[in-house]
Amino acid sequence: MLIERLYTEPATIDPIVFTAGVNVILGESDVTSSKNNGVGKSLCIEFLNFALLKRKTESRVARIPKESFDPRNLICVDFRLHGIGYTIKRSLEEAEHPRIIVDGRETVYAKLKDATDFLTGRLFPDQDEQVGFREILGPLIRDERSEFKSIVGCFDTKARIPDNYAPHLMLLGIDLGIYRAIKGIQRELDAIATEEARIKDSVRLVRQKDLDDARSDLNALDEEVETIRQGIDALENAPAYDIVKGEILDIEDRMSDLRRSKDVLVQRAANLAPIALEPGIDSGEIRDFYDQLRAGLGTSIVRELAEVITFKSKIEQFQRHLLDEKSRVVDVEIRNLNKQLAELDRRYAKLVAVLDQKGQLRNLRQTYASFQAKSDELGQLKSFFSRYDQLLIERQTKKSEIEAERLALQASISAAADRLRSFERTILAIHQFIQGNRKASFEVRTTPRKHVVDIVLRIDDDGSHSVEREKVFIYDIALLLNDYTKSRHPGLLVHDNIFDVDDDTLRKSLEFILTRARLDENKQYILTLNVDRIEHAREEVWYYELEQSVVASFTKSNRFLKAQYQEVGRE
Repeated sequence: MLIERLYTEPATIDPIVFTAGVNVILGESDVTSSKNNGVGKSLCIEFLNFALLKRKTESRVARIPKESFDPRNLICVDFRLHGIGYTIKRSLEEAEHPRIIVDGRETVYAKLKDATDFLTGRLFPDQDEQVGFREILGPLIRDERSEFKSIVGCFDTKARIPDNYAPHLMLLGIDLGIYRAIKGIQRELDAIATEEARIKDSVRLVRQKDLDDARSDLNALDEEVETIRQGIDALENAPAYDIVKGEILDIEDRMSDLRRSKDVLVQRAANLAPIALEPGIDSGEIRDFYDQLRAGLGTSIVRELAEVITFKSKIEQFQRHLLDEKSRVVDVEIRNLNKQLAELDRRYAKLVAVLDQKGQLRNLRQTYASFQAKSDELGQLKSFFSRYDQLLIERQTKKSEIEAERLALQASISAAADRLRSFERTILAIHQFIQGNRKASFEVRTTPRKHVVDIVLRIDDDGSHSVEREKVFIYDIALLLNDYTKSRHPGLLVHDNIFDVDDDTLRKSLEFILTRARLDENKQYILTLNVDRIEHAREEVWYYELEQSVVASFTKSNRFLKAQYQEVGRE
C-alpha cells in the first residue's frame, strides 16, 4: 500500500505528493518565528488518517473550527493497493458516507463500516482470518498522543482503548483465529459475570439479603408455602367447603363493589357542600362615592345595585335548595349501601365461621392471595438460584475452554519459533547499528491476563521516555523490513514526532532509515521532524538523502492549513 497524494477539494491545502521509500514532513522556522511546533505536521498526518477512514469522533480534524475549515470540503487521498489505484474522498459533514473511486468508478457508501469492509477485502484478499483495514492501520499510523509508550498501544492514552494484539499476531504469523476465539470467550465470561451480578441484585431486592444468606431462606419459605397449601387442601376437603365456597367468594365480590360505590357517593357528597356566601357590599359607601361625583347620582346607583343584589340572592337561594336536595338523595343512598354492607358482613361472618379451622383461613380470598404471593416468591428464588448455579457451571466450562485455546495458542507460537527468531535477528541488527550492541531480546508468550498474549521487546537501558520511543521505532521498522513479516505487511508505516530522543539516537536512527533500511518500491515510510533537531547533522553523510526525501515543509507563516486556530470541543 503506497500513499501517492493528499489534497482537498476545493483546494484549501497545498497537495502533498508521496513516493515509495522515505518521505519526510518538516517543521521549520522562518523570519516570523524561530519556533517550528504548531505548524501543521501532525495535522497533516491527521488529514491522511481521516481520509483513510479513521472515525470522526477520534480524529483531531473534527476539532477544527468551521471558520478555518469548511466541513463540506473533501479530504482526498490517492493510493495504490496491490498495483491498483484508489481514491478516497471524505468530508467532515458526511464522514459516515465516504466515496471510493476505483478504475474510474465512484461508490458512495451508506455506512463507514461498508467502506472499511470493502478495503479490508482488497487489502487481504487471500487471508481467511482477516485483520480489518482500520485495525491494521492502528499500529501503522500511530497516534502521536499514544506517546509511543508501548509497542502495542497505538492510540491516544486518554481514550483508554484496549490494546489489540490481532494485527501484531497476524504480521508475526501466529494463528489469529485462536486469539479471536479466546477474546470471544472472554466476552461470554463478561456477559456471565454481568448476569450473575443482576441475579444477586434481584435476590437482594426480593429477600433484602445477599445471595448466600438468601439461599438458607429457601427451605423456610418452601415450608411456609407447603403449610398454607396443606391448610387450603384441608379446607377444600371439608364437607361444608363446597357448599359455602361459591357464596363466600360472591359475597366478597359484592362487598368490594358496594365499597367502591360508597366511596364514589362520599366523594360526591363532599363536592355538594354549600357554596360560601360572598361578602356583602356597603351601599352607603357606594352612595357617598357617587354623590361626590354628582349630586343624587349615588342614590340612583345604590337603588339599582340593591335590585341586582336582591336578584342575585334569589338565584343563590335556589342553588342552595338544589344542592340540599341532591345531598339528601346522596345521604339516603349512602345509608342504603351501609345497610347492605352490614347485612353482607353478617352473612360473611357466619359462612367463614363454618370454615374456621383453629384460627386459620378466616379470609378465603386473603388466604389464596397469601399462598399465591409466597408461591411466586418461592418460584422466583428457585429460578434465580437455578440460573445462578447454571451460570457457575457455564463459567467453569468457559474457563476450561480458554485454557484449551491458550494451549493451542502456545502451540501456534511454538510453531512460529523460526519466524520469531528471524524477527528477533532483524531487531538485533537494527539495535546493533543504533545502540552499538546486541543487548536486546524479543519474545511472544501467552498470559492468563485479559490481553491473552504478551509481546515483550527489551532493549538496552529500556524504561525511560526516550528509550521507549526508540523501542517502538525499532519494532515497527523491523516489521517493515523482516523477510517474513514484510510479506504480510501492507508496506506503509507513518511515524509522527516519534524522535523525541537523544541526539545520538536520532542521528543513528535517521542514518539507518536513509542508508541501511533498503526500502523497496513497495515500501513507504512517512515521518515528521522538526528541523532544529537535525541542524547539527548537516555534515552527516545521510543529510543529503534526508533533504531529497522531504515532501512537505511548514512554517508559522506557511502552515499546513493556511490558518491559525484553536481546537474546539468534541461534538
